[in-house]
Amino acid sequence: MTEKQQRRDLDGRTTLTWSQLPEIWRRRDNIHLLRGYRPLNESYTQCLASLFHIHNETVNIWTHLLGIPLFLLSGFHLWMIVSTQYSSSSNHDIVVFGCFFAGVTICLSLSTAFHTFSAHSKDAHDHFLLLDFMGILALIAGSWIPGIYYGFYCHSTASQIYWSMICTITTICAMVIAIPYCRTPAWKPFRTSMFITLGLSGIIPMTYAAYTFGIAQANLQMGWKYIILEGIFYLCGAVIYACRIPERWYPGKFDIVGASHQWFHVFVLMGAGAHLMGIVRAFRYNHHPFTRMCEHFWA
Repeated sequence: MTEKQQRRDLDGRTTLTWSQLPEIWRRRDNIHLLRGYRPLNESYTQCLASLFHIHNETVNIWTHLLGIPLFLLSGFHLWMIVSTQYSSSSNHDIVVFGCFFAGVTICLSLSTAFHTFSAHSKDAHDHFLLLDFMGILALIAGSWIPGIYYGFYCHSTASQIYWSMICTITTICAMVIAIPYCRTPAWKPFRTSMFITLGLSGIIPMTYAAYTFGIAQANLQMGWKYIILEGIFYLCGAVIYACRIPERWYPGKFDIVGASHQWFHVFVLMGAGAHLMGIVRAFRYNHHPFTRMCEHFWA
């Protein structure tokens, strides 16, 4: 087989095998993915055109690209409900739901941008990688804002404490990620641990809610069980991504479809969906005339 034939991917487009990558990219990419790499093109137009080509970033791009309109349409539908369903609903509800949908949209958009434009150049790769990491932080922080809001709907002090905690940890994570060295492959386990720590920091308000109100009540007023499900999805995705499963077991078999990063994307969507179900349940409980526990937020 000639080198040119080796560079042909499933749709006949020219791509690179692992051995053909420049040394700097071999240090960055997944050694278990053996083919389907786009060559550096230094053209944003070509990067956009690659949306419709088959390579080892195609699934990574489209899983999160399709998630954007899915969540935006869900947000519009819920905005109609939040605005009209209960007389007690207010702009506070729109703001906290907006924080969640903004976090999801930012995360999915920046992830899509990174996987689309990473083949432009080394500088573009590093720039969009930073944005991708910041998007993950936006998703986590944006998710906890409505969770804490409804979980402590009638307890302003607890809400303020936990919001401050989440914002502080998010800021620290953002500062660490902004350091170029911390975005290198050698720091991947640390980055993964940091994201997991930020996500798991929500265990503190969840534990307090379960202890104070009981799990059954916490489930009603903050979607407690859905948040647990969300955490399971995110943790599974992070472990699969960090351990390079399943491609580490079958190198070359999951180059185009089924690689760990693609599964990570799917678990992110599932986790965000679970969180959305939880805060919708919490919204309805805290505003339904028969179940709401106080007339106004922080009353």
